[in-house]
Amino acid sequence: MKKLVQAFASLIIATSTFGGVTNVAAKESTPVYKIEYQDADSMKSVFTKELHKKYANVKFKKKKKNVSVYESKNYQVKVKDLDIDTIGKQIISIEGKNKKTSEKKNVEVNVKVQDTVAPIITCADTITIEQNDVFDINNYVSLDEEGSIELTQGIDTSNTGLITTTIKATDTAGNVSEKNVTVNVEKGFYQKISDAALAQVGVNQDCTMLVTNSLAAVGINFHGAPIEYLNLGTLTNNPVPGDICVYQGHVALYIGNGQAVHGGWLGHQTVVSTVECTNAFIGYVHVNR
Repeated sequence: MKKLVQAFASLIIATSTFGGVTNVAAKESTPVYKIEYQDADSMKSVFTKELHKKYANVKFKKKKKNVSVYESKNYQVKVKDLDIDTIGKQIISIEGKNKKTSEKKNVEVNVKVQDTVAPIITCADTITIEQNDVFDINNYVSLDEEGSIELTQGIDTSNTGLITTTIKATDTAGNVSEKNVTVNVEKGFYQKISDAALAQVGVNQDCTMLVTNSLAAVGINFHGAPIEYLNLGTLTNNPVPGDICVYQGHVALYIGNGQAVHGGWLGHQTVVSTVECTNAFIGYVHVNR
């Protein structure tokens, strides 16, 4: 009989009322309330169940040391030992108070802080990148919390055009969010200069106008004597299409593979020929952007 009484007593949640204060101690058999990580106001559902539905309108006001304070016009709640920034199970103490009557109720409950909110992806709908550049999505995306980013489809920048892909973000709790994005792979700065030179083949003009018109394709407005084009960039021994070939008394536009577009040849025609010509070569100029 004694064992039976002890077993029965262990199942009882001890309650006592003294001076208008009701105390309830939490047991392992009591419910575990799920609340949202870093959302203090998600505790309000616990207040309505453990205290009274009248506490539904309280809002988080402040935290001092290990006590979080919630208030409404008529009610105040103090929560002790709640760490809303730590995921996992916690045992907390709650004190609900009616401001008008000073009636109080104290309870101890089990809560589980969990992260169920997917990360927010911040990224432009369209990303523009130059042809043949290395594309790293991490340079264009930010998250509102710690997590990882990946693309559902790789980005090949060897060809120009629009590529539609999806950004997938996963936070440390495993929540996933996605955002569609368009990557616009366009011709690069120097390729635009080279293409502009090729577009002038057959035009009657001198060499300086050929280069001036080619540079205009990227917004560079300059015209001068051949030697003055040296001032537009730095000399290089590794030319790329779009670099300027400067000679004594002549200037041309490099298009790759040892070829250049020359103006002022064959009666002022614009032609494609080798870099070598009768004028003494000074160097390749890599234009400043």
